[in-house]
Amino acid sequence: MAILETVFPIMAIVLLGYWAARVKYLSESDCDSLSIFVFSFLIPMLLFIGTANAKIPDNMQWNFLLGFYGALLCIYFVSVLIAKYLFKLGVIEQSIFGMGASYSNATIVGIPICLYALGEEALLPLFIIVSVHNLVLFTVGIFVAQRDSLSLSSFLGDFFVIVRQLLSSPITASLILGGMVNLLDIPIYKPLVEAITLLSSAAVPSALFVLGCSLNRYKIQGHLAPALTIVALKTLCFPLLVWLLLFQVFDISTLWAGTALLTSAMPVGISAYIFSKKYSLYEAPIATSIVLSTLASLLSLSVVIAYLQSLQ
Repeated sequence: MAILETVFPIMAIVLLGYWAARVKYLSESDCDSLSIFVFSFLIPMLLFIGTANAKIPDNMQWNFLLGFYGALLCIYFVSVLIAKYLFKLGVIEQSIFGMGASYSNATIVGIPICLYALGEEALLPLFIIVSVHNLVLFTVGIFVAQRDSLSLSSFLGDFFVIVRQLLSSPITASLILGGMVNLLDIPIYKPLVEAITLLSSAAVPSALFVLGCSLNRYKIQGHLAPALTIVALKTLCFPLLVWLLLFQVFDISTLWAGTALLTSAMPVGISAYIFSKKYSLYEAPIATSIVLSTLASLLSLSVVIAYLQSLQ
């Protein structure tokens, strides 16, 4: 019952957004405008105020990043091998396949799930994961996709483009600014804090609604064998490996390890589809895996939440 109480409100808002887009109550341009507003203003406000107010422990548990990203890269490269030898995919498709199997929807789904399941204290480790998520996966993804024709100059060019895009994005900028305010103890005008807090309070439900709208665009388009393999790797193998590293190998607090475990159990992130669009390849299997993993994550997230609640 406790799990249902955590997951149901989130999925209800997602379904409402899906319904609004499905019945054309909101047009595609309406959904696009709402998405821009959410990811340019609301989510950055939440990330900024959450980072600025976070209680940073004296001894940061950086091993949790090693465990999470160690598992992520392991899943990614195993997925590349599966794509190459089982599905006989080309090098670019191999990278896209790996991206789908390892890229978590850590912002839209991750923030509300971690917030409701673990509380506000989970936001700091989640934000740390989010801060380097795109940098790690897009850098590795581009390197693997272009490895047959990659030169040092072209790789560095792509790498600096990624870094520039990340630093100029509202999400990354809000994390950096919030961290500076926190670490340097910079005072903020109280009415401004209240305005930011008011905006941030709308971030979670709005992001979930936008997720529902976007799911209307990602339909099951065949390619079920590779899509289901991606879903299994993403919602089963990835969390199992994170659990092994963070709960059995490294000495990490339950809160931080649990945040990483929940994040690993999230559905396939929409950025995996954006990566496939970059090369105009393998879009249908990734779109299918996004839809199927969103459904499968109801089970994976419920199992993880039940496990974490049993530890309390």
